[in-house]
Parts: sequence; structure tokens; C-alpha cells
Amino acid sequence: MHNLPVFRVGEGHDTHRTISGRPLVLGGVTIPFEFGLDGHSDADVLLHAVIDALLGAAGRGDIGEWFPNDDPEWKGADSSGLLQHVWSTLQADGWELLNLDCTVSCERPRLRDHKAAIRDRVAALLEVDAAQVNVKAKSGEKVGPVGRGESMAADAVVLLTRAVD
Repeated sequence: MHNLPVFRVGEGHDTHRTISGRPLVLGGVTIPFEFGLDGHSDADVLLHAVIDALLGAAGRGDIGEWFPNDDPEWKGADSSGLLQHVWSTLQADGWELLNLDCTVSCERPRLRDHKAAIRDRVAALLEVDAAQVNVKAKSGEKVGPVGRGESMAADAVVLLTRAVD
């Protein structure tokens, strides 16, 4: 019998309310804007979705289990560091990222001019080529909490692989 690689798909989703007086951080990139996102950590909605997608693919739970929002240790945490911690743990288990596709949903700001920087930052955090990461932006079309500018949401899908021993 041949030792074929294992492939696993994971999906992640996150939503945070908009709030004034906080920086807007998406994909590890601070975007100058009039509001940020509310949360226990830096509220990086995109990296939170990516973390959940990675953990889902590896069968390792979810972000709330790893970094509970009622634990003072994670208050104001940089989500880039959270992602790096999760990813280094998964890499130690033999997982490799084949690709990541993600979407940020927000009415404002328009992300067209920020997508490449976000893609490059996420790829750097995951130690992969930028061609393995895709970042899309969608507006809320003025519908629901995202469309009214009350929140932002993000979705992520990953494909991981590892060799079978």
C-alpha cells in the first residue's frame, strides 16, 4: 500500500462590530480609517477567520478554545501573534498549507487598495508564497449589519496537506 498524502479542508468565519477609537486591523495590516473593530484582542476579523479555518482543517478545535475571550492574557492581543502560534503548532504536527482563500465583507472602507498588502502580510505570517493566498473584498450592498456599517465579517477556506507515516 502506498503512503498517499492527506488533504484536509477547513473553513472559518468571524464577525466583529465596528467601533470608534480603535485602529482598524485586517489581515495584520493597520488601515487608516475612522473606526476599528470591537473585540477582546485587536479584533482582526480576517486573521480570526483564518485561524479557525486552519484549526478546522487540522481537527484542532476553534479560536475560542485556544484564546478564550474571557482570559485576560489575550486582552488586546495582536492577532498576528495568535496566528503564528497556531500555525507553528500545526506545522510541528506536519501540516503544510496548499492554499488559503478568504473574503472580507465590509461596507466601508473600500479595500481595493489594501488587498495586496493584506495578502502579502498573511502569506508572510504563514511563511508561504503570496500566490498561495487570495484575498477578496465584498460590500454589504447596504443590507444587514455589514451593509449598514455596523460590523465587518470575514470568511476563510484553507487546504492543508501532510504526509502519512
